[in-house]
Amino acid sequence: MNNNDLLNADYPIPDPAWDYAQIWHHSQRVNAELQVLFQYMATIENATPEADAEIKAKLDSIGQQLNTARRLIDS
Repeated sequence: MNNNDLLNADYPIPDPAWDYAQIWHHSQRVNAELQVLFQYMATIENATPEADAEIKAKLDSIGQQLNTARRLIDS
């Protein structure tokens, strides 16, 4: 999700001074990426090594982003 996606999102953009603003943005990006992943998975009739690799890569990326959001709480 790029900045244009954030501007076109159908959810309110929080005040940047809000304590959870960065975590909220990370979480919204993850949500958008999960929606894209769900749409991609819905197009797959049968599992293939290529599809498995693509899904795994997307899940790895999403997991890393969630960890980044979580670390914002620990800082």
